Amino acid sequence: MKDAERFIAVFDIGKSNKKFILFSEDLKPSYLDYTRIDEVKIDGLICDDAESIVSWMKSKLLYAARRWRISALSITTFGATIANLKGGALRLPVVSYNQEVDRQIKEEFYEEFGSPLELYMSTGTPPYGQLLNVGIQVYWIKKRFPEIFNDIDEIMFLPQYLTYMLTGFKSSEITSIGCHTYLHDITKRGWSNVAKGLNVDFRLPKIYNVWEQLGEYEVGGSDIIVTPGIHDSNASLLPYIIKGEKVLLASTGTWCVFMRPGEAFNPRNDDLYKDVLYYIDAFGRPVRSSRFKGGFEYDYYTSIIRDKFLVNPENMSLDVNTLNNILRAGEDFIAPGLVEGSGQFQRSKARIIGEAFNRSAKEAYHLLNLYLAVESYAAMSLITDLKNINVIIQGGFAKNNIYLSILSALLQKSRVFKTVFTEVTGLGAAICAKCALEGAEPCDIGDEISSSITVEEVPKPEIDEEELWKYVDAFISKFSDNH
Repeated sequence: MKDAERFIAVFDIGKSNKKFILFSEDLKPSYLDYTRIDEVKIDGLICDDAESIVSWMKSKLLYAARRWRISALSITTFGATIANLKGGALRLPVVSYNQEVDRQIKEEFYEEFGSPLELYMSTGTPPYGQLLNVGIQVYWIKKRFPEIFNDIDEIMFLPQYLTYMLTGFKSSEITSIGCHTYLHDITKRGWSNVAKGLNVDFRLPKIYNVWEQLGEYEVGGSDIIVTPGIHDSNASLLPYIIKGEKVLLASTGTWCVFMRPGEAFNPRNDDLYKDVLYYIDAFGRPVRSSRFKGGFEYDYYTSIIRDKFLVNPENMSLDVNTLNNILRAGEDFIAPGLVEGSGQFQRSKARIIGEAFNRSAKEAYHLLNLYLAVESYAAMSLITDLKNINVIIQGGFAKNNIYLSILSALLQKSRVFKTVFTEVTGLGAAICAKCALEGAEPCDIGDEISSSITVEEVPKPEIDEEELWKYVDAFISKFSDNH
């Protein structure tokens, strides 16, 4: 074991890819390993493979602790996922938010707790499909598995459940509780009527700040300080808000999540079915946000291009002529709607319009990125005024130069940056661990992370702006809810 230097261990658990990252105590990534663990079917339910995830995490932590001196641990995961326990053990598998739910159960939920609009105005949570809403998920368990529901004595969100399985420490924290759950009333800064009505407030462990120390855990010769964990979108936002930067952050992966910290809680009626939501940041403040399942859509259409043309389009660079031709013709579109009940165009039915996907891989791939950039622009425009702000793109789309160029053109009065540093979500989790280690708060170490994140400005491309805006107007006219 190397005693000279201590490291912070971070698990960044995505829906498919699971990462293990070691950060030095000055927050530089030093080691990275990852695996892919997909969802599984258990008793007919779509579930996250918690058993495989925990097994992999235990093996990685032990491997690292035997080789390096691990000082602290922090876990970050996707939201909308809970573990239901009895006597400290799972009473139900960890059900995926991709599980479908009977319409009747949802209708009964809204009859009991209030209309989608009423709940939106207090919790900032839209009426999502599937089980993307933990409040509805708990209600679904109550209705479908009443015996199990009555047995459950503890509920943990996924970051806290994984922390518990690794270390034995139990906790809750606000970024997961406030992640489109219907459980947190933003107007009251406390439990909602949904949380109280379903006894969630009694079943969740004690709430901690994400940077607090839960205790110490010994593994492989290292005494590791344990933190509660944090929701991944909030982890990616944390490095920016503790430096006091006024940014619009685009965290792009399976979901493209656009977050504008500093905006007041001001939900509007017409936001309800446009995937405008409010996250709760690490300090308990609402963050006006919007999202669509952009990475999922990207993968879906890219696979069509690969299969049809037998090429990998992801190595292509922006071809201005190809893009301008698509814009001027105004005949080729990808219609939103691949994921029902999400995004800004929820009445649209997904389809490919025009012949771009029949002509060439280059045209198809440019059309795909044009579509994703326009959809991103529409999502961003719902959460803030897109003038004189810095927009930072991180995650998968930060490597996509065609998407970035088109988005930069659309945001003509703002500056667009891409992150060169790829582990911002892990960094946010590492900040929590560093604070626990030093007995500090995140804002105390804002100056220390300035050198951790490097960004590059995306230049404005030489494309036909007039035709671009004609295309955007046509897109919104074709696919908005009133058409």
